Amino acid sequence: MNHLVVLGEVLERDGPRAALAFLNARTGHRFTSMYRFDGKTLHNLTFYDRADSEAEPPDDIPVEVSYCVYVRDAVKPFCVEDSLGDIRVAGHPKRPEIRAYCGVPLVDENGMIFGTICHFDFQPTPTAEEDVRLMEGFALLLKRHELLR
Repeated sequence: MNHLVVLGEVLERDGPRAALAFLNARTGHRFTSMYRFDGKTLHNLTFYDRADSEAEPPDDIPVEVSYCVYVRDAVKPFCVEDSLGDIRVAGHPKRPEIRAYCGVPLVDENGMIFGTICHFDFQPTPTAEEDVRLMEGFALLLKRHELLR
């Protein structure tokens, strides 16, 4: 089964939130979200919480206090399996709270990053390379979707 084809069908038929739920079901992370950078603010576009499918999306936060800042700055995927053991996030304000994160960039037609798709969790959680590739494929699918226009 080609997961990217199925993901594209879910996106077209049921929308971005259902597509995030599909992505989330393939990973051990509790949360999957799509964010847009708005200057210094990180704005949630859509959100899925495996433990509470009716949960409201997180509030907007400063980009600098999110792990999405690493994706923005490098314009490439960034994954942390256990923040407390990862020196790359030493000193980051979310390190004690968000223990696992994996995000990929959302890039516009001009190659400019404008947001992220990410999985995250309060518990240490590994991310399979296949899931990173699927998120990157999803980012390409989203270029054609009205949510990002």
